[in-house]
Amino acid sequence: MRIGLYHEPLHADGQSYDTYGSYARYVLEFARHFDHVTVFAPVTDQPSYFSGVPLDASNITVAPLPYFETHIQAYRRAPSIVRTFRAHCDSLNVINARGTAPLAYVLWWLTRKRGVPFMYHFSSDPFEMIARSPKYKGWHGYFAWTAYSCEFAVQKYIMRRNYSFTDGSGISERLKKYTPNVEPIVLSTLRADDYYLRADCCIGDVVRVLYVGYLREGKGLNDLVEAVGILRREGRDVELDLVGTGEMQDSLEAQTNGLGLQGHVHFRGYITLGPELNEYYNSADVFALPSLSEGSPRVITEAMGHSLPIVATPVGNIAESLGDGQRGVLILLNDPKALAAGIARLIDDGEFRRQCIRAGYDFARRHGLDVFVERMAAKAHELIRRTM
Repeated sequence: MRIGLYHEPLHADGQSYDTYGSYARYVLEFARHFDHVTVFAPVTDQPSYFSGVPLDASNITVAPLPYFETHIQAYRRAPSIVRTFRAHCDSLNVINARGTAPLAYVLWWLTRKRGVPFMYHFSSDPFEMIARSPKYKGWHGYFAWTAYSCEFAVQKYIMRRNYSFTDGSGISERLKKYTPNVEPIVLSTLRADDYYLRADCCIGDVVRVLYVGYLREGKGLNDLVEAVGILRREGRDVELDLVGTGEMQDSLEAQTNGLGLQGHVHFRGYITLGPELNEYYNSADVFALPSLSEGSPRVITEAMGHSLPIVATPVGNIAESLGDGQRGVLILLNDPKALAAGIARLIDDGEFRRQCIRAGYDFARRHGLDVFVERMAAKAHELIRRTM
């Protein structure tokens, strides 16, 4: 059986293709369930966050698309993208595309006469992200909402005739208004050798707070830096590790200096998924994600799999992943004081903290990378058999 994946961008060095760790694991896990995997992806030879881990399984073929970062750029390159789709689509038995992948519906159109099953994977609610993200303000937000509304109309037509997966039950319930053919999953990057079990944390002289992700608007990072300042003014010896890169680094460094937090807020840069990143999780005491909008952030499951209690905002499917407050602390958006109080609660309330560690670790072990990919692959094989 042969599957086509259309999700994320790739990097090419002239000899091979690579991508960031979590997506590489995703593709390589699918390669264990299918005879062949064709990866449709915009490709660049420039260094980027989505490089580092090779797609080195022998049954993976990359169908390179001209590189784009936005839907507008994709539509400008549509003729070349469609030619690539057409060149590979006849060999596929099933297609799995991310819900926001530009022109994904063309793949469905090219294969519909052969009855090839088409699965959408919705990792987030774009309408929520457009409404909340600072990136989509004014006319830019109106244009994005209009453009996605048109695309979503096509997606609903396809979903009613095929099958979809969503990261979390919140998006799934909303999509069930349009089709019963939708199933929630929990997204994870964790493999068997990633998990780290401990009984407790926050018991040393210094409490280390960890953030992993892009340093960009919408992640609540100004609030996080301010919260660390609040905690230190209260006499708590708190340090913050920011793992990741992005356009906000300069402004965050300026904020850190302005609050006198030099030496207490550490910019660690991009860390590849695996043993090196695991060390940051394993040496931290609290994980914080005060985002304004999210889909299904993999870092939440990663943190729980490393026995970290979590403080986060209830956006995307975070509240569901945290058991509505049973596996972590949920806080208000744009509220540094609430964020500081949430971290302080985990430091002070040992019984609740240990409950979060135990419940979060158990949740992460039940929802590893192999679990959700196997569910998606099993459904794909079932849909293929129905067409035979």
